[in-house]
Amino acid sequence: MLDQYIVFKSHEQMFALPVSIVRRVIEIPKLIVLPEVPEYVLGAVEYNNTMAPIIDLKNKLFGEKIEDRTNSKVILCNWQDSSLGLLIEEIVAITELTETEYEAEIERANLKRSYVDKFLKIKEDIVISINLSYLFDNKQDNQIRDALEKTAVEGSFDDSARE
Repeated sequence: MLDQYIVFKSHEQMFALPVSIVRRVIEIPKLIVLPEVPEYVLGAVEYNNTMAPIIDLKNKLFGEKIEDRTNSKVILCNWQDSSLGLLIEEIVAITELTETEYEAEIERANLKRSYVDKFLKIKEDIVISINLSYLFDNKQDNQIRDALEKTAVEGSFDDSARE
């Protein structure tokens, strides 16, 4: 079965998100600073009257910050009854993809990480479909949510808190 995905690069690896969870793709916005969050959380942006945390995906997955933001975009996605923005290095395509036969082999070898939903193929490249529900462990998830709540309570939605 063919499903539509937004395909993007991070750390020279191809990743994908189902189009069904993507709200929109935006330029890098001015960010609201969040207190006491991991380094990969760049801040938040107001979207549809809520705050969406913006995550540097390369930093989250590989421990390296995105340095060259020339082609970078933020993909705003549905995330746990809210929104989440992923700063990515480059959008490759919006296209239909199918699962590979590698899925069962990689699972059997116990190489699959929790955030990996499935393995897809675009031309000759393997694409990792990300499951946002498992991108953060419980502690990280709570840390991000607490920072969003604290910032909203302190009234930091105004421009004075933006970088």
